[in-house]
Amino acid sequence: MQVTRESALGQQTVGGLTVAPRSRSTPPPLVLLLPTVIVLFVLTIYPTVYSFTLSLNEWNMSNRLATWTFVGLGNYTNILADSRFWNAAQVTGTFIFGTVAVQLLLGMGIALLLQRQVIARGLLRTALLLPMMTTPVVVGLIWRFMYNPTQGILNYLLGQVGLPTPNWLGSLQTGFIAVMIADIWEWTPFMVLILLAALQTLPQEPFEAAAIDGASAWQAFLHITLPLLRPTIVVAVLIRAIDSFKTFDLVYVLTNGGPGTSTETLSFYTYKWGFKFFQMGYASALSFVMLIMVIIFANVLILVTARNRGAS
Repeated sequence: MQVTRESALGQQTVGGLTVAPRSRSTPPPLVLLLPTVIVLFVLTIYPTVYSFTLSLNEWNMSNRLATWTFVGLGNYTNILADSRFWNAAQVTGTFIFGTVAVQLLLGMGIALLLQRQVIARGLLRTALLLPMMTTPVVVGLIWRFMYNPTQGILNYLLGQVGLPTPNWLGSLQTGFIAVMIADIWEWTPFMVLILLAALQTLPQEPFEAAAIDGASAWQAFLHITLPLLRPTIVVAVLIRAIDSFKTFDLVYVLTNGGPGTSTETLSFYTYKWGFKFFQMGYASALSFVMLIMVIIFANVLILVTARNRGAS
């Protein structure tokens, strides 16, 4: 390929074609990225640095004359000795494990059903989107009406068949389960959509070969479908686990952290210190502890998945 340069015209001829040079007025890439960097700094980096600095201080926002008092890592050491924090961490961990596991199982089952040629499959897909499209506050209000001990539909149906009618949100035995049921109802469609999309992109050749070899449907699912879906499952579980870790709306609307502290998650516990007790330094420290826990959980899940993939 012959390349010549015409210095007088500032043009470049490549293979007989004349290509106009890049204008000298075109700004460099760094200048084009500058607005994005500024927005990123204003919306994320600066608030993060400000919040971390605040976590090293004490500040009672209820007193408008109060100033920051530097305590170093005092807030973090107090968190480690806070029994209520550990209770909230236990509640959060149980909530994440219970809801995400059930959502994954239900989502997988519904996705496998929708993959088949069922009647009104398009209508069913549309109906599945409704809970996920509803805001968590509205979901909480809907389920709060349903959980009403005297006028709720759940206790009415249970009473019609002669079963006990519990005080769903006011009992230590059922309060936590009631919040989990509402979260499962809202976010199972997310799992369904992710898994259904992955199922529809799987290659058919391995399944055809397995059918020729006489493999049953369960064997094909266990040895072909699940291994192929593993990356998608990891991503879906990770997204839902992180989202469940910061669950606040449902707890606030349904139980307000009660009865007692049975449904008090870490997000709700942090909210109390920040906007009820107005101890902003301690609340900021709690938020950073939550951030560290999320990072550790995500990296452990990714590491375990990568090792299993390498072993297989």
